[in-house]
Amino acid sequence: MKHMRLGITFLVIGLAFAGPANASEAITEQIQNLTNEMKKMRQDYESRISDLQAEVKKLQKNQAKELAKVEEKADEVHERFDVDYVGRQNGPFEKGGLIVREHSGFGNVSLGGYADIELENFQNRNSTFDQHRWIINVGAEIGERLRFYSEYEIEHGGPSAGGEAKVEQAWIDFLIHDAVNLRAGALLVPFGRYNLYHDSDLQDLTDRPLVNRDVIPTTWTESGAGIWGEFNPQIGEYEDTTVGYEFYFVNGLDEGFSDTGLRGARGSIETDNNNQKALVGRLAVSPAIGHELGLSGYWGEFNGNRDDITGFGIDWFTSWGPLEFIGEYAYFNISQLELSDRAVTDEAQGFYLQTNYHFWAEFLDDTFLGRAFDNPTFTLVGRYGWVNIDDDGDAGTGDNSEQRWTLGINYRPVESWVLKLEYQNNASRIEALERGNDEGFIASIAMGF
Repeated sequence: MKHMRLGITFLVIGLAFAGPANASEAITEQIQNLTNEMKKMRQDYESRISDLQAEVKKLQKNQAKELAKVEEKADEVHERFDVDYVGRQNGPFEKGGLIVREHSGFGNVSLGGYADIELENFQNRNSTFDQHRWIINVGAEIGERLRFYSEYEIEHGGPSAGGEAKVEQAWIDFLIHDAVNLRAGALLVPFGRYNLYHDSDLQDLTDRPLVNRDVIPTTWTESGAGIWGEFNPQIGEYEDTTVGYEFYFVNGLDEGFSDTGLRGARGSIETDNNNQKALVGRLAVSPAIGHELGLSGYWGEFNGNRDDITGFGIDWFTSWGPLEFIGEYAYFNISQLELSDRAVTDEAQGFYLQTNYHFWAEFLDDTFLGRAFDNPTFTLVGRYGWVNIDDDGDAGTGDNSEQRWTLGINYRPVESWVLKLEYQNNASRIEALERGNDEGFIASIAMGF
């Protein structure tokens, strides 16, 4: 506007000094100049407005992404660090005033689950597809402090197809206080972190770690009862410190040990093989969101209440931005006071170390990989695992050990759907525990709902 007023002023002065013959020409020229000036000003304003609109749109998009990341991280942290972990995606349960997930189901009953499909191609094995797991979760809450949770698993197509179908969890809670609650039923044994969070869609690699197959017999379920809870001890500057625990008396392991692991020693949900109960528990300390250290212990008897089984475990999870470091170590000792010769293994131990790196390329936002998804993610994964099982006296062949290197990448359009691609290298000594000295590739898709 200032430029227009100056232009009009100069136009009037020019007309005052111009002759009649030149007046029309001068007026036309001045009007053209003013028109050009106004056109340029309008273009400048439109350009600035367009730039501002683009900047606002970019800020809104970034804000939406950051909000989605924060919400997803909160859900992920809740799933990873709440040992309670009930209801899968759709549990109707509430804890400490925080709804775990939106209610979905029929009244006070909710449904959830997960499924996976795997493809493996190893040097000395047939390339094959395997519809490995199909899981259904049913939860119910008949009162504010009374709830039920169950998990039924069908593996490899079920019994008619050579697989199996079984109850993996089925427990009842009586809630008393955040710090102390009662639980009874078929329980996931709280030994190590992986056994509690073993679901395919939560994991970044297809195969479970060796230690969680041959030392900790994941999935490890026992019938029993006990207490669980969590509290905030307010330790000095660590005001966000959370301590969670689970302690149960359970039926316990039996004598099915061998120098290929403890999987054959998993007990029955229905009966105990002696008159004593095993004691198992896990204490988890989280000094801040994204960091957790867990300590596990086990003690029980078998073989006529004469022989002891003791176990110790440590697990950890820590995250620094897009990086995550995960690991677990477990040790079991099986004493055999009643047996003159060693008919079962007497010691088993193992560990794994894993690093995850989460990333995403923004140029993929408008491709089929990113379109319509709030926070798609790629994850690079590296894992090393090792186990050693003492000889069980089979002709004195010696202790069995196996190690595994795995490198993989996965893609998650949403947190509960994942496509995994990975290369695996195995090396064993004496008897093969899992894949022996084989190497090859694995791919899988898993989805939780």
